[in-house]
Amino acid sequence: MKAFNEQSAIQFLKDVRKPLLSLHKSILDHERATYEKTVGPITPAAFLQQLISGADFRWIAPLSTAIANIDDLLEDEKVTAEEKIAGAQAIASLLVEDAPDNAFRQHYLPLLQESPDILHEHGKVVQALRDIE
Repeated sequence: MKAFNEQSAIQFLKDVRKPLLSLHKSILDHERATYEKTVGPITPAAFLQQLISGADFRWIAPLSTAIANIDDLLEDEKVTAEEKIAGAQAIASLLVEDAPDNAFRQHYLPLLQESPDILHEHGKVVQALRDIE
């Protein structure tokens, strides 16, 4: 994985924010469609409740958390260089490291085969990672 310094971490966080949001949306759209095939149509509020409290969607939480942390890492003046670097590394490892404890990737990788939209958005995120190498 890429070794970040403070400046490359900041640049990566800035560059990856929008593609991550698009990827997250594509994953949620896909997962909602799959869920609705099983249970029938649900309201956006009911789906949000499932995302928050349903066990079937806990695997998405690391990506949601990483996205939520980006703005804090970039805007909070109290965030240290080490915290920015750690945040960038956490996002990169979430998407590219095949660690056995990476539950996100265990669910995510099959989606790359199932959904052209997710694969397309994944490519944009990977490009952001490549751009800083």
